[in-house]
Formats: sequence, C-alpha cells, structure tokens
Amino acid sequence: MHACNYLNFFGFGWGGGWIGMLLAITVLVLAIYFIFRIVGRKPCNFDRRDTLNILKRRLASGEISQEEYEKLKNVI
Repeated sequence: MHACNYLNFFGFGWGGGWIGMLLAITVLVLAIYFIFRIVGRKPCNFDRRDTLNILKRRLASGEISQEEYEKLKNVI
C-alpha cells in the first residue's frame, strides 16, 4: 500500500509541505480579496446639477445668504 502524504499536496517545487500549503492559501486569500475589492466598487454618482439644486434650495429657504451661495457655487 502507498501512504498518501497530504502535507506535500501543494509542493510545487518551492518547499512543499506546510510552506507550500501556506503559500497556496495566501495566494488564494489575496486573489479573493482583490476580486471583492474590484467588484465591490461603487460608481461615483457626483452630479454638479444636484449640488447646485441643493444650494438653490438652501438659498431659497434662507439657510445661506446670497454671498455664501456665490462662494459655494464658485467652489463647485
């Protein structure tokens, strides 16, 4: 009978045994991390018109003065 050596399963020539298994797990974890990071990105929904509409509403309700409105409008 042949004994199955599970520790050498990931032995790709760079150490094998536990070192190879740890290296394979590390590569797998990093791959999963980068996949989730790329897929999980939210698109940037910045729209200048929405910001200007908010500023106009704040001006109309009296939250900000005309001077503040002009300053903020120039910043946007």
